[in-house]
Amino acid sequence: MRNIILFLVIVFVYSQCASSRYPKKYEKLGIFSKDTLKEYSIGKAKDNKVSIQYLGCNNYIIKYGTDVICIDPFFSNNSFIKTSSGNIQFKQKYFNIGASYINKNNISFKDIDAFFISHSHYDHIFDLPYLLQTDSVKPDVKIYGDNSSKTVLQNFLKPNQFINAENLVKKDSVNKWVYISSNLRILIIPSTHASHYKKIHIMKGNCDSNYFKGFTNACQKVNAHRFKEGQNYSFLIDILENNKVVCRILNKTNGCELNNGLIDAKLLEEHPVDIALMQIASSNFTNCVPQNLLTQTKPKQVIIGHWENFFKPYGKQNIKTIPLTNFNVFFDRATAIKPEWPFEKLSDKFFMPRPGTMINFYY
Repeated sequence: MRNIILFLVIVFVYSQCASSRYPKKYEKLGIFSKDTLKEYSIGKAKDNKVSIQYLGCNNYIIKYGTDVICIDPFFSNNSFIKTSSGNIQFKQKYFNIGASYINKNNISFKDIDAFFISHSHYDHIFDLPYLLQTDSVKPDVKIYGDNSSKTVLQNFLKPNQFINAENLVKKDSVNKWVYISSNLRILIIPSTHASHYKKIHIMKGNCDSNYFKGFTNACQKVNAHRFKEGQNYSFLIDILENNKVVCRILNKTNGCELNNGLIDAKLLEEHPVDIALMQIASSNFTNCVPQNLLTQTKPKQVIIGHWENFFKPYGKQNIKTIPLTNFNVFFDRATAIKPEWPFEKLSDKFFMPRPGTMINFYY
């Protein structure tokens, strides 16, 4: 019975893939732009800058000064037919496009100090084995993720390179910050994953260590269904000056926490969220995205990620919206909270970048 349901879901999603469209409506509203460089001022100062590059799905490069982190490295889009059959493979062509976007902005993979993995679905981790296998990153780069992420990466890791994020979540009211330097710190927050369609939630659970023991070459074919999500995380990223938070970024993976999508109010008393990086994928299958978090945090700017159809080639051409996600529901919910979080038009607060777009925030 379960296989029949999964088959029907696959057929339905495939039909939706065929109907995903270029986001013309959101381009007209000013939410989506073809620009590959966007600049915002979220404060009075003009000299201080943090750069965020969107690379597709939940893949971000965040740079402040010489400190660089990467969240969810993924470039190798595979077609829906291959993904549903379980037959996916690293795509050098699409990886090269992603790498060219990074290099264009004077950043290289060697600059990255740490990777943070929100969960272990293939579209959040799949290109990291290649980076590790080819020594494309610095040898002392750190990787933060759960046990499932470690299972996927087990044959590519150097000793002491992987940090178990499960040991870093808040315990006994104490926040365990990860310090990249004296100017950049990250808090790992347990999160959840939205259902993929209505109440159907696939690829749950933990990755099978025995299966991934055979994943020894980053370019070999692997089964997409084996990339179980494991534990989900969101990330709070602070820019510090003289031990004081001067800019705060929230990377919010999709879904709602057990307390209905909110974060610790004491953190917001210390410093509000300036920039929220929110996923739109499957948000219409939750009851709290984005309204609860936006009402609580009232960010100055919202960057919408995981919006494009990642079953299509990664690149400038043929970019279309992700199947099954109702964008109108997301923006209708956001519009409904304007009394608590005022703005004149959606483009005042929301930006949906094309993969490769560099966004500079001045504060």
